[in-house]
Amino acid sequence: MSGRKRVFSLVEAAAILGKHRNTLSGWIDDGCPVVRRADRARGVEWQIDIGAVVDWLLDRASEDAGAGGDSVGMKTDEANRRRAIALMIAEEVSTAELLSQVVNRRDAAADIADFCIGLRTGLSTFCAKLAGRAASMTSPTEIQALAEAEMNRVFDAAAEELGKRWTHDDGGNGSGDSSGP
Repeated sequence: MSGRKRVFSLVEAAAILGKHRNTLSGWIDDGCPVVRRADRARGVEWQIDIGAVVDWLLDRASEDAGAGGDSVGMKTDEANRRRAIALMIAEEVSTAELLSQVVNRRDAAADIADFCIGLRTGLSTFCAKLAGRAASMTSPTEIQALAEAEMNRVFDAAAEELGKRWTHDDGGNGSGDSSGP
C-alpha cells in the first residue's frame, strides 16, 4: 500500500464517497464497519476506513442483487404483501363508490369547472347590467341594492345548476350522480 491515508473522519469520508454525512451515518447504523466510533463527551472523532466502507458497500450491493439467496424470497414476499394491500384498497374504493360514499374525482372536477364557467358568465353579464342601470341612478344605496340583488341572482343560478347535477339523499349527502334528478 502506498503512503495514502485510508482512515478519515465522518465528514471527510462522506465527502470522498460523494454522499451526505447523514447517509454515511445511516450506513453505519446498518452495519457499515468503522475503526472507532465518535464520542462527543470525550471529544473523540469518527475514524472510518474508506477501503472497509467500499468493501461493505460492494457486499451489500451483491446481497441486494440476490446473491444472498434469502433476500430473493423476502423480496417476493414483500411484493405479494404490497399487492394484497393494493387489491384490498381498490376493493374498498369500489365498494364505497357502489354505496355512493365517495364521488368520482373526474365527475366532481367537471362539475366544479362548469360551476365556475357559469359564475364567470353570470358575473360578466352582471357587470354589463350594473353599468347600464347604475348610470341612471344617483343614490349609492340604490346602486348597492341593485348590485347585491344581481350578484345574488348570479350565484343562485350557478348553485341551482350545480344542484341539478348532484342529487342528494335524505341525509343531504351528495350522490355524485351527474345525470340529474
